[in-house]
Amino acid sequence: MESFKKILRPYQERVDMELRQFDNFTEVELLRDPIAYFFTLPGKRIRPLITLITAEHFYNSYENAIPSAVAIEVLHDFTLVHDDIMDDDRFRRGCETVHAKWDLGTAVLSGDAMIALAYRKLLTSSSPQLMTMINAFTDGMYVVCEGQARDKAFETRDDVNLDDYLLMISQKTARLISLAFEFGYLSSASTTDALGALKEMGEHIGLAFQVRDDLLDFMADEKALGKDVGSDWRRKKKTYLTIGYHQKATANPQLPQDLFALPEFPAARDAVVEAGIVAEAQEFIDQQLHRAESIADAINFSHPVLHHLLQFLAKRGY
Repeated sequence: MESFKKILRPYQERVDMELRQFDNFTEVELLRDPIAYFFTLPGKRIRPLITLITAEHFYNSYENAIPSAVAIEVLHDFTLVHDDIMDDDRFRRGCETVHAKWDLGTAVLSGDAMIALAYRKLLTSSSPQLMTMINAFTDGMYVVCEGQARDKAFETRDDVNLDDYLLMISQKTARLISLAFEFGYLSSASTTDALGALKEMGEHIGLAFQVRDDLLDFMADEKALGKDVGSDWRRKKKTYLTIGYHQKATANPQLPQDLFALPEFPAARDAVVEAGIVAEAQEFIDQQLHRAESIADAINFSHPVLHHLLQFLAKRGY
């Protein structure tokens, strides 16, 4: 894991350097300061990393992909700021969320401005496929919002199944990861020949990424994760683990029938482990990443960082 961090660091540093250039985008402190604050929070920068290594693979350089890599990271940050508001999370990446540090209205406005900043950065791209990128970016932003709406609607439904859930995370999480691959390819492309395969690869990686998040919410070390473990259970969220557990409990009356009715989180965690759903979740993750690797092999996507990334995503602890 430490070796992957070293591999990732030069890409992170370049993206962070670009994000710092937004520091003085306005003189209005109430807009500038929360956004600058959020951009400095420690993050993995997985999405811009994907964009940069895709460009490196296809074009031997990622310079033309910098605007789109930064744009997708800023779009992702917008989704996090607004997710934190909707979930009333007080911490993100081990630090206070924007609405906790400032207030709700400031956080909403900051997220809105991030969308504009993302577009502004994307429009500096010199790609011959810029219009295709703008259309993909706009579609991606809408699809993520639709996925978030599905997630919100699930809160009041008792009939959510795994197919419903996988559709939701395909929109909410996987779409931006697919977009990251698309942007790396489109940053200098004269054609769109490889676009379909890259989008499919991103879909599999995105599904694995989100289910690993679900797993970490039950099983992670809280300090390493940077936020409260068990928050999905406390909010009675429909996730791969909680939906899978419900299916297991329905078929096995010896299991506690209502996971959310258990008196404390450790009991819920133990029940999930006993039901075998933790092992099934990890198997799903491994299957999705194997499919992504097969697609990469089929299109000769041989960038060494991609191999390390897939290994990291399979076992990440944060």
